[in-house]
Amino acid sequence: MITPETIPKMFFSSVGRFSGKDALRYKKPDGQYTGITWDEMGTAVREAACGLISLGVKPGGRVAIIAYNRPEWAIADLAILSAGAITVPIYHTNTPAQMAGIVQKSGTRSAFISRAKNAEMLSGLKKQLDCVAFDAVASSVAGKSNVLDFQGLRRLGSEGLKSGLAAELDKRMNDIRPGDCATIIYTSGTTADPKGVMLSHANILSNAAAGASIVSVGPDDTCLSFLPLSHVFERTIGQFLMLMTGVTIAYAESMRTVADDMRIVRPTVMIAVPRFYEKLYARVTEAVRSAPAPRKILFNAAMKVGRKRMKMEAAGEEIGVGLQVLSQIANRLVFTRLKEKMGGRIRFFVSGGAPLAPEIVEFFLAAGVSILEGYGLTESSPVIAANRLGAVKPGTVGVPLPGVEVKTAEDGEILVKGPNVMLGYYNDEAATRSIIKDGWLYTGDVGELDKDGYLRITDRKKDIIITSGGKNISPQTLENLIMLDEFICQVMVYGDRRKYLTALVVPEYECLLSIADSLGLAGIQPSELARQDAVKDFLMSRIAERTADLAGFEKIKKIIVLAEPFSEECGDLTPTLKVKRKVVIERFRKRLDALYETD
Repeated sequence: MITPETIPKMFFSSVGRFSGKDALRYKKPDGQYTGITWDEMGTAVREAACGLISLGVKPGGRVAIIAYNRPEWAIADLAILSAGAITVPIYHTNTPAQMAGIVQKSGTRSAFISRAKNAEMLSGLKKQLDCVAFDAVASSVAGKSNVLDFQGLRRLGSEGLKSGLAAELDKRMNDIRPGDCATIIYTSGTTADPKGVMLSHANILSNAAAGASIVSVGPDDTCLSFLPLSHVFERTIGQFLMLMTGVTIAYAESMRTVADDMRIVRPTVMIAVPRFYEKLYARVTEAVRSAPAPRKILFNAAMKVGRKRMKMEAAGEEIGVGLQVLSQIANRLVFTRLKEKMGGRIRFFVSGGAPLAPEIVEFFLAAGVSILEGYGLTESSPVIAANRLGAVKPGTVGVPLPGVEVKTAEDGEILVKGPNVMLGYYNDEAATRSIIKDGWLYTGDVGELDKDGYLRITDRKKDIIITSGGKNISPQTLENLIMLDEFICQVMVYGDRRKYLTALVVPEYECLLSIADSLGLAGIQPSELARQDAVKDFLMSRIAERTADLAGFEKIKKIIVLAEPFSEECGDLTPTLKVKRKVVIERFRKRLDALYETD
């Protein structure tokens, strides 16, 4: 497949190649999914692009999108790019202050919005924006000259196409160069203030094409999209790669409905962050734990067969007839039911955004479900390395993508070079020079390449805990190990410059309630369980069991049990559910420091 030079050319090439099929699917108010064909999507993009031109959007102008995943998001994105402008995606969950800050930093002059509160916030900025609303806006802004609904934008564009704007649109698309900036993405800022990452058409398309070269997907596939499209992982892989290869994109109604939407859509491909797989794993293991003895025995026997087959396949050994028969029985009696809960057609999952525990990858591989863990960052468009189907090595993020070079510095920091490396940070040359040196992108992650070329991530350089005894500890590795326990929902390890490690722990309260009687806590509400010594002691025993094989300095000595989980709403998590360590530590610093006062 020859990769088109620009995103609009890629998209309209796909419109021609996949005409008649569904490009997008979405859930209607009645709960049923309906489709938008490639031809319909192509028309919508051209109309919206001409509508933007009619509104005065210039080549190189910045246009924001502030909305949850939906067909209009993709159409707006492609319309902005087709008009020669630059997309500035903003998380719809951001606070008004955060949204306003990005709008002002990026020099945005127009915005697509989905929520009334966003229209009200944007209308209050010193420099008023032209807003296109996907949904109805509040009466306080409805009817204003700078607010237009999405259908109105398309009507405006349709009239423009009839009166000569078609030539202008075609000229703008032809004038776009591969190295032109396509998007400015403001990082989630887990450790510092967000910076505007500038990615070109070539950056994004090279990464999408490299991804497509290592997994075979096409018009017969359906991808369920639920990670925020404001994040580069979902946008490059879940949107542009799928559009490039003709995969139908179905949008989940919301994060809360993903499990139900999987059963309706029956996807063949899904992209998610580790928290999704951790929850899926926890649900399966809890169901097994609480199942009647015969079902539990059957499941464990099937897993034993699956693990044996997985190890033999990884070693390149021939699978004997006996094991093949046992595998067929295990699949028919156990694993098919598990896959049916995922829609019954899943070919593989993709995981990125944070490290995934090897045990989870191995568990699903044994059940015949591949999770292809990869690695990247916004500054690399984003994918740097990924596992391949049939060649998954749990505990690694796979091998570098075609065309991407990876090496490690003396201190273990991962360095990357390739066509996917960003243009730089918007209006911040000093920050750009600090991260790109001699053409190499300094990722800030620590890792190593094994003898087979697989990349293993050990931690974020800034996250590494150094105890007062001088021991270096990877908190993410430790957290992933602990979160494999079905009674633990979330954990954040603490202890930099301290004598030992402590942790903030959020229990899996549903599991905890199921054993409340045995702990002598029957009838106690979840909000009160966190205060009970019996709960703390129980969770400490689970953590001790999980970490029994670790060195003494890697073990958790004390914990704080939290009544509420870390959340994006509280500012504890990024939109891709990574813990903002600095924020969480500041929020709980007094309680954490108190754990060391009795020594």
